[in-house]
Amino acid sequence: MRIEMKEKINEPIYTLTGIVIHGRGIGKHVGTPTANIEIAKNTFLPKTGVYVADILLSDKIYYGVTHIGTRPTLDNDSFVSIETHIFDFDKDIYGCTITVNLYKKLREVRKFNELSLLLEQIANDRTMAQEFWGLKQTNHTLHIDVNRHCVILEQQEVYLSTNEFEVLYLLLQSPQTTFTKEQIYEQIWHEPTNNHLHAVENTIFQIRKRLKPYCKGHEYIKTVIGYGYKFNSE
Repeated sequence: MRIEMKEKINEPIYTLTGIVIHGRGIGKHVGTPTANIEIAKNTFLPKTGVYVADILLSDKIYYGVTHIGTRPTLDNDSFVSIETHIFDFDKDIYGCTITVNLYKKLREVRKFNELSLLLEQIANDRTMAQEFWGLKQTNHTLHIDVNRHCVILEQQEVYLSTNEFEVLYLLLQSPQTTFTKEQIYEQIWHEPTNNHLHAVENTIFQIRKRLKPYCKGHEYIKTVIGYGYKFNSE
């Protein structure tokens, strides 16, 4: 990995270049997949924290959020990792070299007492980074409240069951990804499908039913025939 420090206001604070390696898959499990960058031992790193970032990959620029540090909410490991969540991106880039530019530090690394609080903070980090870049939000008038398991549509609160909420949140956090029924079941129910895919179908049906009175004809969950479901951000 190569790191260069920048000092000009309109340039990144740091530039990091490295190879994307396999992590523990936790980010993907909670709906926010990340690209983990391999670094050499004793490499000088920026201060730990969460940063607004842009990412250069195959001569294209993407935008995202980069986390540098340990993961105190998820494990007790002292290992410092560099993980970048790239907005609206679902390609397999393991083994690829990427360059990550850090522009603004959003917050310090911190431990949350509940996973739901971490997920809410991740959503806030994403929103702040999108605002930094002037990017259009992908969830239209739908807003999500992680703590209360509800969504807000047209100023109306719609409460969902635990599984309904987690399925919708999974799809919303990765709007460019189409999830198979098997993937949804295994990530939300945390067990092999064993031909229980009707549980996914019924949960999707219930989410649509609860949202329908408030979504003004917009279908927030799109069925991809022969494959699965995705969040409809169009």
